[in-house]
Amino acid sequence: MKFKYKVMLYMTAFLSFFYVVSACLLIFVSFQTSLNKEKANALNTHRMIQNMLLVSKDMNQRAYQYTLNQLASQNASMWKGIRLKEAKNRILYYESGYMPYLLTQDDIQTMEEETCCLIRYIQKGTSHFVQISGLIDTGSTSLVLEISQDVTQVYAARETQLQIYKAILAFVLTAGSIGALLISEKLTKPIRQLSETSRKIAGGNLSIRSNIHSGDEIELLSRDFNHMTDSLEDNIRKMADSIRRQEEFMGSFAHELKTPMTSIIGYADLMRSQALTKEEQQEAAEYIFSEGQRLESLSLKLLDLLVLKKRDFEFRPTNLQALIESAVRTTLPSMEGRQIRLKERSDEGLCLLEPDLTKSLIVNLIDNARKAIDNGGSILVTGRLTSEGCEITVTDTGRGMKKEELARITEAFYRVDKSRSRAQGGAGLGLALCQEIAQLHHGGLLFESTPGKGTIVKAILNGGSMK
Repeated sequence: MKFKYKVMLYMTAFLSFFYVVSACLLIFVSFQTSLNKEKANALNTHRMIQNMLLVSKDMNQRAYQYTLNQLASQNASMWKGIRLKEAKNRILYYESGYMPYLLTQDDIQTMEEETCCLIRYIQKGTSHFVQISGLIDTGSTSLVLEISQDVTQVYAARETQLQIYKAILAFVLTAGSIGALLISEKLTKPIRQLSETSRKIAGGNLSIRSNIHSGDEIELLSRDFNHMTDSLEDNIRKMADSIRRQEEFMGSFAHELKTPMTSIIGYADLMRSQALTKEEQQEAAEYIFSEGQRLESLSLKLLDLLVLKKRDFEFRPTNLQALIESAVRTTLPSMEGRQIRLKERSDEGLCLLEPDLTKSLIVNLIDNARKAIDNGGSILVTGRLTSEGCEITVTDTGRGMKKEELARITEAFYRVDKSRSRAQGGAGLGLALCQEIAQLHHGGLLFESTPGKGTIVKAILNGGSMK
């Protein structure tokens, strides 16, 4: 059974039970009150007649009849029926009325012992009566006075109330069922919306969200559900992006291997299968040597990246200025004949670094700046001590990059200008290596670049300060 129908059923059952109990109690109390009032009137009438018959203890049957006839003529509605008899059942006076019960000796004995009246409720067809029987002690003998009062109107009133009650009950059940259905529909609508949203998400539509504003716990559940879906969508997007990058990495890696290997195999086969002049042999050997160097550089860079994934290096106090000077001296030979001015400027002091990796980072940043300069320019390397470590900035006056290129330059094998980078011996792993080194030092790389004006790369290294 659906939840909303369960809610409707429970609400209707509760309302019906509450109404039935309260209505039955009300009808019963009203009926009993009216019946008790009629009984009290009958008892009062019985006592009044008793008192009048006791005025004279020497009254005979004729006197009794006269007295009762006078009472009847004065107030015809005083009783429905009356019977006066001796204890041995000899009737002294009788007026039409429905009194089917005759007193037994046991009844008379009970009245004598308890000095009370016997009260019976009698039904004849659709009519209802209350019959009261009581003893009159005249001194010489005991008489039994019985009167009956018509209480049909009390039972008729109860029947009318029951009919009204049934009509109202039918209305309440119908209205309650409709109301419960509407309320349950309103209560379960957000849940059904949330369920429908979850099915769509399970079907692959990760962009859909639940839009529930009920102002209660279901709205809180909806917000948590949306937050969960946001996290799920973000994780799936990251997984898809990671898979895409892995595929690009493998494709780029295969391409990087294929190009030098093709050259090496081709020139080696040429030297093996043909008679070459000394100059041709030298040229082929140089091609094989240069492509071998490319393979060696590629393998070393990949090895460095794999080693960095372990992240179990020890930071040591390092002189920042001396480290930058050493990295600049290492790269000076590559600047010869390029008309590139390489300068450095740094704070004097110590910070916590892994010196070999940091030097590799600086060398790679300088090498990337060199490749970005075509016909003369300048490269400035600056170092600044911070409260958490240091910042190393490399500024060049090269070609610069567009914004969409900046977002991908730290990806492995990505090149801004593929043909130029390959011609300069690059594999597209330098900045990826620098990013790993910066992250190892709890920092990262920041890029600013303007096409035609140059690029600024800032490496933030938060390995620790010695201040």
